[in-house]
Amino acid sequence: MTQTEPAAPADRDKLMTTELVPEQILPKVMSTFGLTAAYVFIICWITGSSVMATGGWTAIPMWVLGILTFLIPAGMAVVELGNLWPGQGGVYIWATRTMGETWGFIGGYLSWVPVILNAASSPAVVLSFLLLAFHSELGVTASVILQLVILWTVIGLALAKLSASQRIMNVVFVVFGILALTIFVCGLLFAVKNGSATPFSWQEAIVPNFAVAGFLYGTVLLYLLGVETPYNMGAEFLSVRKSGPRMILWGSAALVAIYLLTTLGTMMALPTDEIDAVTGVIGMLDVAGFPGLMEICAIVLALIIVVALMTYQVAYSRLIFVSGLERHLPRIFTHLNPRTRNPVSAILIQGVISSLILVGLYSQSSLVNTTIFLQGGLSTVWLISGFFFLFPVIIARKKYADRYENETFWRIPGGMVGVWITVIVGTIGTIGGIYYSFAKSWLASSGVGDAEWMMWVGSISLAMVALGVIVYFFGRRSAHKTSQDDALAHLAVFDLTKTETEETAK
Repeated sequence: MTQTEPAAPADRDKLMTTELVPEQILPKVMSTFGLTAAYVFIICWITGSSVMATGGWTAIPMWVLGILTFLIPAGMAVVELGNLWPGQGGVYIWATRTMGETWGFIGGYLSWVPVILNAASSPAVVLSFLLLAFHSELGVTASVILQLVILWTVIGLALAKLSASQRIMNVVFVVFGILALTIFVCGLLFAVKNGSATPFSWQEAIVPNFAVAGFLYGTVLLYLLGVETPYNMGAEFLSVRKSGPRMILWGSAALVAIYLLTTLGTMMALPTDEIDAVTGVIGMLDVAGFPGLMEICAIVLALIIVVALMTYQVAYSRLIFVSGLERHLPRIFTHLNPRTRNPVSAILIQGVISSLILVGLYSQSSLVNTTIFLQGGLSTVWLISGFFFLFPVIIARKKYADRYENETFWRIPGGMVGVWITVIVGTIGTIGGIYYSFAKSWLASSGVGDAEWMMWVGSISLAMVALGVIVYFFGRRSAHKTSQDDALAHLAVFDLTKTETEETAK
């Protein structure tokens, strides 16, 4: 055998630490329904319907275009990769297996960093709905303090057992569906009685208008991002190959229904120039609902967002845990709470970084503007991570052809032709989303031009990249001061039996 011969499949398929250790020490508790709820909470930010409704009826074809060019290709790609490598870490494993360890870290980091930006911006959204409910206003200092309280309440919830978090998600998921239906029905009844507040146009409702509302495409993709995230918890699925495809199918259907129903309901009840980009989706009930309904729904949505933020913290903390296992971060980040089996250090460090960003940015601008700036930066960075689950599908089909021949699991239909179509469509959609997230202001109606928008979004994105460089070099350097055996020694005390897993799943 010469050195130029390809590695044998046995060597190539040697399990990574993150594919081996979590399977032995983490309880499998995530059911199909629980995963579907988690999927919707991670992706579906109903405030996106407020932003989209400000664009008028052209928001509808923009939603459809985003679903066709991003959500569907991304969903098919992650199901195939998740079935091929059903381990803890999702995109980190997929990129490492197909593109190498360094690219695996980059893909994992780009997929993880949105939780920092989202956790820094979403407490403001929760607070906005609470202020709407109680018809109150706050100064900057009081606002920041309350946002920090909200953030650390979320962190506290995320530290609970995953099985307990799942039960909360399941109940609130049903409430989420009822709220979306309420918004649509109220908007429809208002339109039947008074006519649509946003004048209807067939052309706008069918043809996406990029010349006038191109920024909406970037917004759509932001609110469709996160398809790969539940797979961060792959070792905690009851069955990846059974639940994964169902989660993507049912979760995507619920996601699309919630977005379209709430966007339509908001537009039918309010003219575009009266729709608040954050609270409009609930504010419409002030004119379309009965007295007190808006206030009740505002509180309900605030609680839903708290649960969504909890889901974020839980899912993304697994990527930090994985980075610790793979020695990109010091051993402390692999610490598990003996009772909850949660990566406590990972969750806490996410909260600390988000708190620093929240305090630093919210003293610089208005509540609404800063929230949207952070979302623009989040969208730009997060979209780039999409290349790390699109391109790996092509590489996997070639590099692991023997597994495709010998194993039975869901894969993109149509062979390599289907794969290329999926990846090309997804790539074009992703590039378009990056452009419209970075180059076109989402706050043009508020007087923020493209140049100011790019300055803010670019600065936020570059800061996240700089953080990644620091984490890679200094984190890896620190982690490698300890041997692999010593780095994992503290996990040897975890002995998860089949009985424990079954009891936790109940």
